Amino acid sequence: MIPNMKFYVISIVSIFLALAIGIYIGFTLDAQNFLVEQKEDIASKLEEKFDYLRSENENFKKEIEKMEVKNSQYEKFNETVYPEIIKNRLSGTKVAIIETNDEYIYSGIGKTLEMSGATVVNVTTIKDKFLNEDTLKEAYLKSGIDKDELKENVIGKAISDLSTAIISDGNEEVIKYFEEYGLLNIIGNIDEPVDYVIIAGGSDSKDIERINILDKTIIDSVKKMELPIIGIEKTTVKNSYMKEYKDYRISTVDNVDSIIGKVALIMSMEGRPGNYGVKSSAESLLPDPSYAISE
Repeated sequence: MIPNMKFYVISIVSIFLALAIGIYIGFTLDAQNFLVEQKEDIASKLEEKFDYLRSENENFKKEIEKMEVKNSQYEKFNETVYPEIIKNRLSGTKVAIIETNDEYIYSGIGKTLEMSGATVVNVTTIKDKFLNEDTLKEAYLKSGIDKDELKENVIGKAISDLSTAIISDGNEEVIKYFEEYGLLNIIGNIDEPVDYVIIAGGSDSKDIERINILDKTIIDSVKKMELPIIGIEKTTVKNSYMKEYKDYRISTVDNVDSIIGKVALIMSMEGRPGNYGVKSSAESLLPDPSYAISE
């Protein structure tokens, strides 16, 4: 009996199907072996990389520890040497410090000035409400001033009177009433002339109008009395006054809370004007000691 055509077709199809299945199984096994090998290779390389990074991290830690030791040594050296560097550089100089707001306190500057031989005659902290016209008028009237004198620019008059009283022998009576009304706080004497004025800036909120009204008027008043004035600031403040002070053409030190800044302050006050510190407004970190001291 001769097999029919259908039998042959089914046989041939079965053979090719079996062959295809065999090829697929073989390919799959090879692919699985390949993937396993690739995974093992990748895992090996990742492990090598991890070991390298771990080794580098340990090296960095050791380097950081060395740097921390060096920094500690430098800090100790600076703390030991800096009093000798500034000693007696400002002997006999009488200084007034004006803090134009009470958001940043500069109490440590007094100690630095004393180490340099200077005397801090007074420290004035100006409160926010000092620029309130109505309160200023009340203080003036209580001090006995004529009402007609308060018709124009009461704030400008108050700032000028304050500046005069702080650095010379101006109207101390009205300043007492400024204190009584909580417009400012003064530590020290305001009845003794000074040789140098330090104006301390920096604030939590940028108020250009306040700077132009208060700080600039103080600076202009001091300049009119032909006294030197320098602007200072801490390294970290939310809003810096250094650019404005520089524009007002006075010397500045923007990192006065650091030993470097304290040295820069004393060297600048000694007669080396300039803009010193670490901020963008600074021209150099420290005054050049080789520069001749200006009189």
